[in-house]
Amino acid sequence: MRNIIAAFAGLVFAGTAYGQTCQTTTLTSSVPTNGTEVALGSYSYCGGTLNATAYIANLDYNKVVSLYYTNAQGQSTPLSVVTFGYSSSIGTDGSWELWTTSTPIYIDGITRLLNLTFQATDIGQTYTQTLNLPVNATGAAAPTLASPPAPYATPRGFGDDITTWLSINIGSELETAFQKMFVNINPAITGAAQGVVVAARSGPSYVNLDPDYEYNWVRDASLTMDVVQMLYSASTKVKAQKQYEDVLFQYAGARATEQNDPNLQTGLGEPKFYLNNTIFSGPWGRPQNDGPATSAITLMEFANDYLANGGSMDTVKQKIYDSTAFPSAAPVQKDLLFVASNWTSPSFDLWEEEESDHFYTRMVQRRALVMGAAFATKMGDSSTSATLSAAASALSATLSQFWDPNRHILLYEYGPVLHGKSSYLDIAVVLGVIHGYAGDGVYGFTNDEVLSSALRIAISFINVYPIANKTSDSSGNVLGIPIGRYPEDVYNGYGTVDNGGNPWYLCTAAMAQLMYSASTEFADAGSISISNVSKPFFDYFAPAAKLQVGQNYAYGSQKYNQAINGLNGWGDAFMRTVKYYTPSNGTLSEEFNRNTGVAQGAADLTWSYASVLTAAFARAETRGQKSYVKNLANLGFQANTVS
Repeated sequence: MRNIIAAFAGLVFAGTAYGQTCQTTTLTSSVPTNGTEVALGSYSYCGGTLNATAYIANLDYNKVVSLYYTNAQGQSTPLSVVTFGYSSSIGTDGSWELWTTSTPIYIDGITRLLNLTFQATDIGQTYTQTLNLPVNATGAAAPTLASPPAPYATPRGFGDDITTWLSINIGSELETAFQKMFVNINPAITGAAQGVVVAARSGPSYVNLDPDYEYNWVRDASLTMDVVQMLYSASTKVKAQKQYEDVLFQYAGARATEQNDPNLQTGLGEPKFYLNNTIFSGPWGRPQNDGPATSAITLMEFANDYLANGGSMDTVKQKIYDSTAFPSAAPVQKDLLFVASNWTSPSFDLWEEEESDHFYTRMVQRRALVMGAAFATKMGDSSTSATLSAAASALSATLSQFWDPNRHILLYEYGPVLHGKSSYLDIAVVLGVIHGYAGDGVYGFTNDEVLSSALRIAISFINVYPIANKTSDSSGNVLGIPIGRYPEDVYNGYGTVDNGGNPWYLCTAAMAQLMYSASTEFADAGSISISNVSKPFFDYFAPAAKLQVGQNYAYGSQKYNQAINGLNGWGDAFMRTVKYYTPSNGTLSEEFNRNTGVAQGAADLTWSYASVLTAAFARAETRGQKSYVKNLANLGFQANTVS
């Protein structure tokens, strides 16, 4: 291949594309004849777009063709790669194919092509052509990262309508979400095991058959039980507290049962189980290594509160922590050690679509390890504590790689574009902070990079969803941007359709919760400091404050108050969007339609209810309503019975 490069590397052709003059370097203009299986044909970097062709031997049906390069900083990262698509067959025998790419990469920039890789996946072979070729920009100047638009509204402070909607009264959305969440815990379905959570009332046992969510997802169950733990922690009435306590001990037992299923395919990274708590062994995106972390977090929080309430240390060891001595009953130690051993391994994301290194997964794993090291010490297990502490330190050192200074975002995954998510934006980043922040200053709610990411994620949906054009309710109150999973989403709640992705209730509530929690964290810090990274966030969500880079605004000052009012106002605006598209009976599905706002997808999604509750709790905290969660918790819930 060196001969081919030597022969053609000096041939540069000029062409015109979209009114600009591009220079193309041609390495070879015909099928290679020297026994190679992959060869770069030509390339150009014109107007910020990398165009290239490649000759690929037709050795199998499923192929992955990737071109690796160094970015504008001269670095090669997992992002510095473009994939090719099939263009045409070559020759009468079809033994070769032409593959091409035309990919905007101006945000990353490019300096050198490193290698071209052809993965013949059906036969398990990989072929590589080493390039090491310089790339020069031609054509029009590459565009720069677009600045956020001017905000379409400037909501300020808390709204009475949201206060009423989330009040602790029969018929309020708060009370509805509370009761309906518990309907899905220990569901009244024949054969359902104690301690399981059905992901939605959608499947064979329900009126809504499609989609089939009649499973106990490890992630969904743990996040739901974390809400139960919050209620347990806040409750002061013995009867209600005992209800939550019983459910949480049942959950611990159910998790231990899952860990010991003889048919586990990927260890503790199995994503879901049937409601009788036996493994779902069909094809699925596995492993999903966030589940063991979030499960351990929930149960450690419960155990700490249980002990603070006078609970027995022996009970905690036997029913929650000590998996070595009590493997059939106590899951936490086993989950924590799994996290410590497997955090470096790629796994599927929380949307169950992509296998990579994910910010969300790393965040919840880090929180589990940090908490776990302290908890293991409390349990008298110094060996496990040391293992977890070392893993937490090693993991923490990797988090900075998720920050992309070119895009001004935290990457939802550290790797090449998958599933066409070329924006690199995903609400999973915000959820990672909500569920994974360990309270120690590492990627908290007021972190500059978190705020910058939240802004870019939120505004990315303005031009994606037609209902985003509806910016106020019938009373003139501001509606927040409807938030989905990611801009390129094609899942519509039942299947995949082009431009089919919709806003999700839980995603929109998550953005509200971030605003409330940031407001609280700024108050705890006593000031707001502005950097180049965070300024666009405040320019959009608190423009009245006119905050300036390099300035520090003290708690209670005029500009501080203006900024906080903006955050609180937008928090309520996002919650108002959830309210506006919630049916009159208060039920929350998975999604609401991007065109009509009508609810669709899985009915009564448990995570939707949990997300409204946690956002409401965060709102109450920043408002100083110390008895809010307690008053809700003391209501207790009606136990489900199999009919």
